[in-house]
Amino acid sequence: MQVSGLRARPFLAVAPETETGVTGGAQSPDGARRSPQTERFSGGKPGARMESGADTAARDAQFELREFLRSVSGLERLEKCGLAVLAGGVTPVIRNGRAGFAGVVTCGSVHVCPCCSTSIRRVRQDELEQVGEFWECQSCGLVMMTLTMRHYERDALADLVEKQRAAWKRAFGMNAGRAWRTAKTTFGVRGFVRAWEVTHGSNGWHVHFHVLLFLARPLNSVQVADLQHLAFEVWADALVSVGARMPVEISEKDGKPVAVRIDAPDRGESGKLARYLMKGQDGKTRWGVAAELTRQDVKQGQGGHRTPFEIARDAAAGDARSVELWREFVKSAVGIRALYWSNGLRALLKEMGFELDDRKDGQVAADEASAGTPLACIPSATWYRHIARHKGRALALLHAAEKGGAVAVRALIESWGLTWGLDVLEPEVLPEGADPTADEVLVSMERANKAARLKVWRDEFDRIDRERRASRIVRQAPGAWEARKEAQAAADAAHESDGPENFLSHLHRMRREALAAR
Repeated sequence: MQVSGLRARPFLAVAPETETGVTGGAQSPDGARRSPQTERFSGGKPGARMESGADTAARDAQFELREFLRSVSGLERLEKCGLAVLAGGVTPVIRNGRAGFAGVVTCGSVHVCPCCSTSIRRVRQDELEQVGEFWECQSCGLVMMTLTMRHYERDALADLVEKQRAAWKRAFGMNAGRAWRTAKTTFGVRGFVRAWEVTHGSNGWHVHFHVLLFLARPLNSVQVADLQHLAFEVWADALVSVGARMPVEISEKDGKPVAVRIDAPDRGESGKLARYLMKGQDGKTRWGVAAELTRQDVKQGQGGHRTPFEIARDAAAGDARSVELWREFVKSAVGIRALYWSNGLRALLKEMGFELDDRKDGQVAADEASAGTPLACIPSATWYRHIARHKGRALALLHAAEKGGAVAVRALIESWGLTWGLDVLEPEVLPEGADPTADEVLVSMERANKAARLKVWRDEFDRIDRERRASRIVRQAPGAWEARKEAQAAADAAHESDGPENFLSHLHRMRREALAAR
């Protein structure tokens, strides 16, 4: 979806600097002149905020859950996550009291890996919180639109996801009709951020979208109701056209919206707009819009519904049905974007002065895992033989690092019968920025593998060529070439002087003589 008016008329116009050094106000998405901002917002900082001495129980549970999911998910990248070494060795690191590993593969799967999901969603949540605050500072508006569809227990998740995706394209995406295109102009929709979410309950899989709409101006309650009704009509028509069931607009039980619901924040709450007021795991946390869009790793379902990671935890506890549901979820979720930005919105925010985090999910997970002070260097041979193969040792290393730093790590290493300085080395301190990222290491490894394969092929071709040349020399005895040349000359002379019969007999005789001379 293109941002309306972005290419025809830039939304940000910065006045030239005056003699006093003060710039003029920026132009907001609705075209009005705003006062200059003294604070610069930015969400693109590697390493999300992390409280010192934070409780590590959740992290430990994620490690144990990932250990179980490796065996039931059927994903190669998940099987390697946290175990496979990128290059050389593994480095335990610590940052703000929390330990991690640098130098190991991170799968970057936001849907199926409990460890990578937490890192990615934490960073995206921090960024969205800042985006919401920044957008409100420009006197613009935000609303949250939730889109659901009717479903039953017999519906397969893959079928629901396919119809959901097709309905989105028809209703609000690239194939949107005139009704929504007109609504975008009427209500000042400048872009959106869409999050995909799925839960499972007694009525089967429940897939839905949370869509954060960026508006040129705030809407009053009447305008919100009008936008909600119009969005329902567009969404309902799209669902029916793709073969899904006709949705319900208003519930007969409580009179609340069902298929489409739009929530608007109060003034000053755009950065913490909540889809549900009480959504934390402890039942007390007030969840903001960023958490609603991103934090599926810690959310709990309501009304008997389970989130995917709740299903995974039940599967790890021995529930066979949950194992089947998890595998069904993995097949449908892999490849789906957890967070999707509409075309042009990121460019618009950058033009307005907000620097977004341009890293991909895999890079975010790798940076979050490797950020910190190095405590040791574990060569790959030691890692695979003495740590990765032993369940619980990797997590024990993190506990030791968090409790006693490098001293505790060394004591634990030696308690396993390993020698410090031989099996495990002192950490190599690199200048800032010199440590390659996971993507850079993988690219360099791929290039090195290609070069090695090409060298093997070239060496083999050279060897075959040399053997062929040597075999030709061995087969030809000394004087054989001269004898063959004389026989050919005699045959040519006989052909000129004799008839065909004499020529053939003469040729046979010369060949026999040549063979005898070898």
